[in-house]
Amino acid sequence: MQRSFACLNDKRMPAHFLIAMLELAEQYRVEPESLLRGSQLFLDDLAFPEAQVAPEQALYVLKKLKRELADQPQLAMELGQRIASGHGHVLFDLWRYAPNLNEALAAWARSQNHIETLLQLNMQRHQGEIYIRLTESASLSTQQRSVFELALSACRLLLKEQLGAQTWLKVELPWAQPSHNFHYPVYLGEHIEFNAPRCAIILSEQVLYQPFKEASVLRFAQTKRAVRLHRQASCLLQAHLRRLIRRRLSDPWNLDITARSLGMSPATLKRRLKQDGTNFKLLVDEVKGQEALHLMALNQWNNSQLASNMAFSDEHSFRRAFKRWTGAVPSAFRCN
Repeated sequence: MQRSFACLNDKRMPAHFLIAMLELAEQYRVEPESLLRGSQLFLDDLAFPEAQVAPEQALYVLKKLKRELADQPQLAMELGQRIASGHGHVLFDLWRYAPNLNEALAAWARSQNHIETLLQLNMQRHQGEIYIRLTESASLSTQQRSVFELALSACRLLLKEQLGAQTWLKVELPWAQPSHNFHYPVYLGEHIEFNAPRCAIILSEQVLYQPFKEASVLRFAQTKRAVRLHRQASCLLQAHLRRLIRRRLSDPWNLDITARSLGMSPATLKRRLKQDGTNFKLLVDEVKGQEALHLMALNQWNNSQLASNMAFSDEHSFRRAFKRWTGAVPSAFRCN
């Protein structure tokens, strides 16, 4: 049976994210109706408990809000804290009521195929530390930084609440340090690294099984049930492809073969990705570039090891691809 896939214009995202944006806008005296104008959404559409919106509608409103409040650089991180602290977002409630971080991350991983959040969380243990890495579910274009800031702020708030304010936590940001960055320590803490090889939260492995302060067997079970009720019959096409590529980095990714494996024609896959503002080659390059930077930093791999693990015939081919992905040679990143 052919699997069904969604696009960014399909209404499959809980409206909680967009409602929190509108509430924050009102706090800054921006009329919600003005933000919704042009989104094909109306306030009445959001009045139902199970209301859903299309991811591209949420991104459209976020872009307008950032433009309206361009003098508020902390806006996305403030929004993240608002979403995390407002009970009702089913995925963040998984973090709130889980027994511990390991259970919270496992529950989130089982849910992200079916509840759209615009990003994916990838957990990895390495040399006594936990890396919670953020990667996009779809091409976020100019909104990527805002979505990452929002998610990092929300996750950090929940981690501090559940594990204790003194818990050591580091945040890595893959962009340059702004000239005015006074708001970052407020929302993300003092341990921040800019120009990092990934977007991630790093904690000591010792906290993985530390009991959460708000842990509740009953509420966690209720939240997992709510997640099952929210689940869609289809998952976001881009998100599915990005997960596949990350799991199978050593595979030779080909449009025709991939399309057939998804039960669609190459022309259909090209059209669906174009509809989402990307293409197959660009998507594969984005994911492989991100993974190369992550593996280079995490494992201290040289070009030969990276080429071997990413299915390149030789180091020269890997270096050429790396320059296409990042605009620079691998040695430029190893110096950082």
